[in-house]
Amino acid sequence: MRIIVSEGVAATYGRRIRKVDPRAKLIVPAARAGAIEWAGGDPAKAEVCCFTEDFWQDEELRRQVLPIIFRLEGLRWFHTFSAGVDSPAFQALIDRGAKLTNSSGASAPSIAQYVLTMMLHRAKPVAAWREQQERREWRQLRAASELTGQTCGVVGLGAIGGEVARLAQAFGMRVVGLRRSAKRARYVDELLPPRRLDALLKQSDFVVIACPLTAETEGLIGERELRLMKPTATLINVARGRIVREEALVRALREGWIAGACLDVFAREPLREDSELWSMSNVVVTPHNSGFSPLNMERVMAIFLDNLDRLVRGRPMRNLVRRAGV
Repeated sequence: MRIIVSEGVAATYGRRIRKVDPRAKLIVPAARAGAIEWAGGDPAKAEVCCFTEDFWQDEELRRQVLPIIFRLEGLRWFHTFSAGVDSPAFQALIDRGAKLTNSSGASAPSIAQYVLTMMLHRAKPVAAWREQQERREWRQLRAASELTGQTCGVVGLGAIGGEVARLAQAFGMRVVGLRRSAKRARYVDELLPPRRLDALLKQSDFVVIACPLTAETEGLIGERELRLMKPTATLINVARGRIVREEALVRALREGWIAGACLDVFAREPLREDSELWSMSNVVVTPHNSGFSPLNMERVMAIFLDNLDRLVRGRPMRNLVRRAGV
């Protein structure tokens, strides 16, 4: 089996890949002096691609190699480091008959900890304390509060939303979760169906967007929904930018419908330089960075190696992404 992997994966996990499939041959692209070189064989003969975070972070590989991989007619299976697979390129792969698996759950600890960091940022005046330190000023601030007893509303209770719920309860918060399934959810005090989004928005001190981008969730949070939130509430989006109507959010933040927002994702990325969000004092902007962690690669590769073993043995694969509408 010929498998496209990054140089880092080949070096660190090559032996483990061959242990699962002794016949595996690794095809490794690398950017050399502005050109792409392929070690280990012809990419046109590849049957599998393990697309990891380091591919995405290398601009040359992302720009030059990814389009080649997506066009490979012989590709049987594409594994991606991300959980979100809303790109049309992924759908095209499935439509061609290739298997697509994602790494849902791999980045959940990192993203959930980001969410709690942002909650604490809103509860504790860390920036003000730092400014006082720089001025060598000793003045106790009364603005500090705590998360205990506050309500965390989580829209989407997949791996990320579930971990947010667990951590929020550990901080003494009340958790309201929203998802399609009525099956009992751990670490959730009140579980609501999608049609009861209004109830979640009205009672939450923090609204965490952790659902996938679909036809149903695109534009889910607009002017009407933002006006339902408490004027003291904070919106935290770690899902996809297009789930929130950005123009309505800017107005809500400017006019005080809500107290603040912590945003890791945007409708257009990178965020435009002229976006008002950059300069708003009640907004934290981060560059789609909440899921990055040195521990992620091991979790992503554990999913890939397990699925490689399943493929070799003819068993059903984990995290298999289905065709849209199925």
